[in-house]
Parts: sequence; structure tokens; C-alpha cells
Amino acid sequence: MKIRNSRGQSLVESALVLAAFLGLLLGIVNVGEMLFSRQTLAARAHDAARWGAMHPFDPAAIRNVVLYGSLTPERDATAVLGLTGDAVKVTNPGCPGADCRVVVNIASRGVHSVEPAE
Repeated sequence: MKIRNSRGQSLVESALVLAAFLGLLLGIVNVGEMLFSRQTLAARAHDAARWGAMHPFDPAAIRNVVLYGSLTPERDATAVLGLTGDAVKVTNPGCPGADCRVVVNIASRGVHSVEPAE
């Protein structure tokens, strides 16, 4: 009977399992980051549309709420998640009238929010 030297076998198996596990872990982190950024933008778009529905229509102020989280951003403020002002479209179709609403759309990220104006 021949005895084989199998000390390296467990090291190779551990490396293969570790590589698969790390790939799965990095994939989960990537999906989590994507969901977090989409939810952040959706919440900001909703807040901005709601603010626009409750106040006189001002597209620049609504856009600032989406980009910076405030009506008047600080001088050195950076936009959330690298957005630009051109990426945020603010409209109020149906105004004036019964179908007046404020629409905030970030097409590049698939975010859309509509609030009826009061």
C-alpha cells in the first residue's frame, strides 16, 4: 500500500472555497450598495416633489432638495451620488388646474416621483 502526501490538498481546497465565498460576498455588497443608492435617490425625489407640491413652484429649489438635501446648498456642497443638475428634471404638468402635480424625474437612475399640488 502506497501512502500519498496530501498536505497540500487542504490548502488548495481552502483557496478554492475562499475565492468562491469572497466572490459571493463582494456580489452581495455590490447589490446592497446599489439598492442603498437607489433608495436614497427615491427618498430625495419624493421629499423634493412633496416640498414642491406644498410651496410655490420653483424648479431650482426642488432640484437643490434632490441634489443637496436643502433649498440653499453650502458653497462647497457636493451633489449626492455624483448627480448633476441636468440629471434631475422637474416639471409641473396640468398646472394651473385640477390635475396640477409636481414631477421629479432622475431618468439615468430610474427614479420618478409625482405629488399632487395643493
